Amino acid sequence: MSILERFQAYADAFEEACLDDDWSRLSPYFTEDAVYSAEPAARGRDAVLKRLKDGVNAFDRRMDARVPYRDSLHVDGNTVELKWRVTYQRSGAPDLTLSGVQLAVFEGDRIARLDGSMDESARQSMTEWLSEHG
Repeated sequence: MSILERFQAYADAFEEACLDDDWSRLSPYFTEDAVYSAEPAARGRDAVLKRLKDGVNAFDRRMDARVPYRDSLHVDGNTVELKWRVTYQRSGAPDLTLSGVQLAVFEGDRIARLDGSMDESARQSMTEWLSEHG
């Protein structure tokens, strides 16, 4: 299985975890010493899984619906780059669409480093949306 296929399987498992809160299904996709560089950073597979879960609990679960899009996937050596968009819906508020880039650096068939960033325009939209509807 290529790292692109492996990343797609990870991304699908992430979406399942968002639905049923079973984050253990992501364990096989990360090295034991994996690093997630988003703030706050996490070191070690268990810490990465906790950080992913906490991020979803802090924001995504406040919404009625979460609709993810994978705009593009690109492989460069041992790195997969995902350009993503997510549209959030909440009753009584306009939809909020956020976008950004995620990089997954692989060691073999497991993610050793996960980096993510939100587009600056998405950060601004999120700040404005939260100040009005948050």
